[in-house]
Amino acid sequence: MSFLISFEGIDGCGKTTQIDLLADKLESKKIDYLVLREPGDTSISNKIREMLLNNDNSICSESETFLFLAARSQLVREKIIPSIKKGKIVICDRYYDSTLAYQGYGRGLDKNIINNLNIFAINNIIPAITFILDVNAEVAYSRISGNNVDRMESEGISFLEKVSKGYKQIAKSNEERCNIINCKNKDKFIIHDEIMIKVNNYIQKEIL
Repeated sequence: MSFLISFEGIDGCGKTTQIDLLADKLESKKIDYLVLREPGDTSISNKIREMLLNNDNSICSESETFLFLAARSQLVREKIIPSIKKGKIVICDRYYDSTLAYQGYGRGLDKNIINNLNIFAINNIIPAITFILDVNAEVAYSRISGNNVDRMESEGISFLEKVSKGYKQIAKSNEERCNIINCKNKDKFIIHDEIMIKVNNYIQKEIL
C-alpha cells in the first residue's frame, strides 16, 4: 500500500502538528511512511528553500514561482516517486496546491499558467488525499508573528486572507481529493480524529 497525502493551509494553520500526529498513528500501526516538507528535503531543494525564505532576498513573484517549482520537481523525482515505489505512504507538508494558492491567488499570477507548470513539475504525481487546514488569518498570523518570521511569513494578514480564499477555491475544484478541515476553536486531537477517519476510509477502499 502506497500513496501520497498532502497537507495544505496558510502559514500558522497547524500543519506540522497534524502531520506529527498522523505520523505517530502510522508508526503505531507499523505502516511504512515518509514525511517530507516543501520546499526542501533534498540537497538542491534545501538550497532553494534558503533563497526563498531569506528576508534579505528580494524576489519577484515569477522567479519565486519557478524556484518553488524547481524545489518540488527535485523532491518528486528524488524522494516521492522512489518512496511510493517502495510501498510507503508519503506525507508532504505542502505540495503543488501551495503554489496555486500563494503565487496564483496570493500574488495574483496567471492561474492557468501555474496549473500547467505544476503538472509538469510533479510528473503527474497527484496526492490521493489533500487536507486543507482552515483557520482565521488573524489567528494564524498571531501564531507566527512572534517568531523569527521568514520572507513568506512576513507578508501579513491581508496576504494570508487572499491565500485562504484561494485554498477554498482549490477545494471546490477538487472535491474528491481535497478535504477542508475546519480548525477554528478545535482541539488538535479532535482535528486529528477527523483526519484519521478520512485516511482510514481511503486505506479500506484501497484494500477492498
